[in-house]
Amino acid sequence: MKQITSVQNPFIKSLIQLQEKAKARKHSGTFLIEGIREIELAVKGNYEIETLLFVPEIVTNLQISTQDEAELNGVKFSNFQIIEISKEVYQKL
Repeated sequence: MKQITSVQNPFIKSLIQLQEKAKARKHSGTFLIEGIREIELAVKGNYEIETLLFVPEIVTNLQISTQDEAELNGVKFSNFQIIEISKEVYQKL
């Protein structure tokens, strides 16, 4: 499983741009969501989850089956990238 611990990581910087700039969201056709409830709603709304970022100390009920399959609160997710991030990266996002 991939791990990101630096806020200087280019992927994290691109996520910050998505979060801060509507133009970046419009251009990429993607957006960020945060929280278990919001993730569940997105899945139920048939949104495609591209990447799931998580902090292991915060999200203790995430069950990862494979690199692209997981279960959270009984909701199964598949076909996406799972990345573990540090608390520092989470706070920056």
